[in-house]
Amino acid sequence: MSVVAAKLVEATTELSEHVISHAKMVLAGFLVPRVVSGEVVRKYIWKAMRLGVWRVLKPESRALLLALRRWGVVKSPTLKSILLNIFLEIELCTVRGKALFYGIILTMKNCVEKAINIVRDFGKILYTGISYLNNPPMYRIYG
Repeated sequence: MSVVAAKLVEATTELSEHVISHAKMVLAGFLVPRVVSGEVVRKYIWKAMRLGVWRVLKPESRALLLALRRWGVVKSPTLKSILLNIFLEIELCTVRGKALFYGIILTMKNCVEKAINIVRDFGKILYTGISYLNNPPMYRIYG
């Protein structure tokens, strides 16, 4: 019986990792800017310092942000994807980012078929996430 339970837990964690990665990908489409320039990097450095995320970021990420703050427009797709992941990590520490993230997860959970149409509605996802965050912690499922 414990083998079956272990397989069930493993399948649940794989599914949740897949859902989380998909939700982050959708969230990146909402929050992360398309054009990465030195001014955008500078803005995210200040946002990270203001939110207290700067201490939590990896040293490599901090060094990359500091090096690119005086850079022009980033054209390299690899460097741009690394920066967008760092920006998403910073955005996930804001209340708006958390609300949108939980709103996307709840939307995906409630209606898988309708998720494509609902995900395009920014206001509805934000409303769902804020209402989820306003629930007491004992009623929250995701954290």
